Amino acid sequence: MQGGAHTELAERLRRAMIDRKMRQSDLATAARVSTGAVSNILNGKSVPGVTTLELLAASLKISGEALEELHQLRDRADVRTRRLDTFLAAAQRAAREHPYPGVIPGAVPPLATVYLHQQVTPHPRLESGSHGGVDAPPRPRSESLPAGVVLSDAQTCVILAGPGGGKSSLLRAHLAAVVERWLQGRGDSVVPVLVPAAALSGPPLTQALASAATAELASYGLTDELPPAFFGVPPQPGVRWLVLVDGLDEVADPVARKEILRTLNAIATGDQADLYRFVVATRPLPTTELDLLGHAVPRLELQSFDAVDVEHVAGSWFGALGLAEPEDTAKRFVQDLARAGLADLARIPLMTSMLCQVHAAAPDTPLPAGRGQIYRDFIDLLHKHQYADGPTGIRTQLCAGLERYGRNAVAKAEHTLDHLQDLIAHLAAERHRGNNSPVVTILESRPEAQRPSRVPADEWLAFLDTSLRRSGLFTIRAGELVFLHQTLLEYFAAYDATRDPDSTALALQKAFHIPARYGLFSRLSGDAPGVKPRLWLWRFWRSPHGDSSFIGFLLDTAHRSNPDIGARYLARLASLRAGLDGCKFIAEQSQLGTLIPGDVLHAAADLCADLATERTLVGDDRLEAIEALVQLGDSRAADLYANLATGTNTAVYPARRVDAVRALVQLGDSRAADLYASLATDTTVGGFRVAAAQELAALDDFRAADLYANLAADAGIYGDRRLEAVEGLARLGDPRAADLYANLATDTGLSGDPHRSGLAAAIAAAQEGLPPYGMYRVGAVHALAALGDPRAADLYANLATDTSLHGLYRVWAIEGLATLGDPRAADLKKLIRP
Repeated sequence: MQGGAHTELAERLRRAMIDRKMRQSDLATAARVSTGAVSNILNGKSVPGVTTLELLAASLKISGEALEELHQLRDRADVRTRRLDTFLAAAQRAAREHPYPGVIPGAVPPLATVYLHQQVTPHPRLESGSHGGVDAPPRPRSESLPAGVVLSDAQTCVILAGPGGGKSSLLRAHLAAVVERWLQGRGDSVVPVLVPAAALSGPPLTQALASAATAELASYGLTDELPPAFFGVPPQPGVRWLVLVDGLDEVADPVARKEILRTLNAIATGDQADLYRFVVATRPLPTTELDLLGHAVPRLELQSFDAVDVEHVAGSWFGALGLAEPEDTAKRFVQDLARAGLADLARIPLMTSMLCQVHAAAPDTPLPAGRGQIYRDFIDLLHKHQYADGPTGIRTQLCAGLERYGRNAVAKAEHTLDHLQDLIAHLAAERHRGNNSPVVTILESRPEAQRPSRVPADEWLAFLDTSLRRSGLFTIRAGELVFLHQTLLEYFAAYDATRDPDSTALALQKAFHIPARYGLFSRLSGDAPGVKPRLWLWRFWRSPHGDSSFIGFLLDTAHRSNPDIGARYLARLASLRAGLDGCKFIAEQSQLGTLIPGDVLHAAADLCADLATERTLVGDDRLEAIEALVQLGDSRAADLYANLATGTNTAVYPARRVDAVRALVQLGDSRAADLYASLATDTTVGGFRVAAAQELAALDDFRAADLYANLAADAGIYGDRRLEAVEGLARLGDPRAADLYANLATDTGLSGDPHRSGLAAAIAAAQEGLPPYGMYRVGAVHALAALGDPRAADLYANLATDTSLHGLYRVWAIEGLATLGDPRAADLKKLIRP
């Protein structure tokens, strides 16, 4: 129970408000504080923050000694509120000052200076039945939304992006924005807390959050350890914790990842669902894993920059780095990227930041060739910055602390610093292999890091720890030194694996030598699409499994010492001995920015083009072949998409034909509208004719209305699809919609698509032999009533007395009649048995 200083503080503010003849809403407006926050403060439910109290006092004309007394009361108010204030202030400083990946230390601009808000789109998922029934559901059409809007939603979600795609920066920027609102007294429906996914493996959630937040914020002004109980209750009445889970993919153990997801799902759907909301950021993971968080949890892809975005971000970077005429420099920089073939790679946010800094350091030097060289040049730049000569250089400072132990100690320290990158590479390789031992434990076992005999163990360990911290490649997370970004770990792990010719050959063979025998099982299971054996039990090659980002770095670091060593592995993947999966691997590596020989790229593109027209392949595989062709930048993709969508490909699953036209839209191909119109009249497409009409309407094509009307009257397609067609017509404002709704309401032959999930399918499963799907007839009358059509009442009454319908549908009809205020509803309700 609140009391003492807290009660006195609320009472003084309330009296001052009454004396000035103000209402709570007036005070909230004057102070620019949310009405809910003012209400909670005046009713003793929460203690105002320092900034909020200043805003309220200024609006109430409280100053001098009276204001000082209010601050003293606030300081003596409940411990929890003061702890929340301290937590928010520390979180704000961390979000502003915390190093983030791809930035040279010492020249770190505020994140807000160079951060560009990105968009997200729903992640497409293959639904059940994608290779089967004529009318299985299509993949949803992607609609772009601002990422910040999605994170402000009340629903738990997953944010997906590839390496360097901006996931961590998004979470940090959102945290900073929400915390800023709290500290300005505007409040929010959530209080964010950022936690690495690895910290959630093992301990209960509240303990994990407390440990991670305390370790993260200790150096940013958090004076007391946060207890688990702090995260076990709402931050304030009616407010939830927004748990921002970063780097789920960095948890290497799949079992541990699955356990984390199960835990989050149990909390999000259990008794504490109103206390927490989760946002999980990760690289793409298997669908079966992410399903553990809940099938209904949205999965959203964070979109890369476009050319305009890259120029905008480059201008911000060049301005922050002090370059003259940053906007003009950014324009020339974007042109240089295009000429160097780096335009696509530069759309990845981390690549943008690295390229900008590398270019700013040496504007007259040619841009790096590929992702591996970008990392190499960036790390070289970082090394020069950190280990500059002179008394102020970090190298001099690190060695000076050991001078009292003699020349041998200093010489050993210098030897260690000379091999620091090799030590970091060894650490990265151990981490990549799953070794979670403390950093210094891993390093001190190496000859390059062995302690001089006269130096105390604790001082030598402190030297190693400081050397890593000052390298610019690490940060502190949950009290542990970790790489600033997962890709830095992957680069150095690949660097370690290719340290000499023998290790390089071994690493490449381990990654790429994955033979398999083509047999009956391979053919029936479809696990070798596009592979064409000469004989049964013919050997074919599987594409590398595991982390494609690491394998890309492996190829690049191997290429540096021997340009031909990886070529033979890549060449056999671009052949019929590896098929579609090999081509997809090469296309993915091309997108990552890995250096791929030109002849391999051409061979992969030619094979993809052939597979796209291979009628023995299912539509999904043919579509994926064209998608790989797009990734390879081949101009044949558009024609192949168009061919896949045409009426000559009736054997292709209808949803994939619609997907092919969607892909054409993404390519900006003018044929898309005509193809949608053709699909909408193609009877072999079944219910996907409606999906095609919907896509055509989204393009604002005038033909959509007539197509909707024709589909709504077509008894040859399922009733739910016909209802969707009328709904589309109604959205266009077409007056025909009302008559079509009325016709559907009296159509006794309506049936639903058995492949589609939802209430209808559930009822059908529970009620074997259920009569035609009356829910669509009732739904049609609901829609008619929403249009204000007077026919709705009689149609409801007719459905309520139709004994051929399931009782549930008749109840729905009576409820609809009641909402219209029709007196017949009461009498009709008596006819339905409870």
